[in-house]
Amino acid sequence: MPTIKSDKIEVSAKTRGAELTSIKSKDGTEYLWQADPAFWPKHSPLLFPIIGSIPDKSYVFEGKTYHLENHGFIWTKEFKLAEEKADYMRFEITESEETLAVYPFRFTLSVGYRVKGDVLSVEYQIKNSDSKTIYFSIGAHPGFRVPAQMSDKREDYDIIFEKKETVKRYFLNKDNVLSGESEFFLKDSDRTEINRELFEKGAIVLKEHKSRSVSLKSRKSGRFVKLDFKGFPCLGIWSPKGDTPFVCVEPWYGVMPLAGSTQDITKKEGIITLEKGKVFSSVYNITVG
Repeated sequence: MPTIKSDKIEVSAKTRGAELTSIKSKDGTEYLWQADPAFWPKHSPLLFPIIGSIPDKSYVFEGKTYHLENHGFIWTKEFKLAEEKADYMRFEITESEETLAVYPFRFTLSVGYRVKGDVLSVEYQIKNSDSKTIYFSIGAHPGFRVPAQMSDKREDYDIIFEKKETVKRYFLNKDNVLSGESEFFLKDSDRTEINRELFEKGAIVLKEHKSRSVSLKSRKSGRFVKLDFKGFPCLGIWSPKGDTPFVCVEPWYGVMPLAGSTQDITKKEGIITLEKGKVFSSVYNITVG
């Protein structure tokens, strides 16, 4: 499995989905969720070309209907390892006959991982290889061990935002699209405890937050994971119901549509429009300590 190292962390990923599989500190602490199927059998799937689901799991482009499963298809596909150095690795995939059947656009998607000190940078690049404009969303879905070490408990952790927020969370229905319901998540506060009740109503979907960094931090040991996601307009925070030993912090370029909204992909909320020959690039950072 491809692995890169800095003086403080070691990071591994696999070619299927270009998915992260490990973020480990020098003292051996594993921060990334290890895909225990009893809770959630994934580590950090890449979401493309949609975030979440879409009404009836289908969309329309130029009068034709296409089918897409939850979070799109790219996390199920085999990438090639295009570049590998001691501190950097890059995975790449292009369209295929199989992808064109559900997503009628030609593209090259590159996922890079770079380590420096205690920071992992995750780099996305999408090139429009088509003769027409393409439409997509892209997002991250990393899960982090909470707690990261045995001396902590899940309830010792807070979710801490960069700034004080007064912001609503948007709820999803059973089909994983926006239900139209919302409630305040934070009111003039920069943090909330991770407790059993936090995820009883499902994922936390944020669209109007000011912060562009979020941490999961133990009040007891000080262990933390911090995500910096400048440019990403939306954010998901999720853990299954119950005392589940991980939390996902998910920067997104895009969001789930509202139930009953248009199935025209060109009009989908949060969709990225990329013209012929153009390149979309973004990066977010994970710091552990």
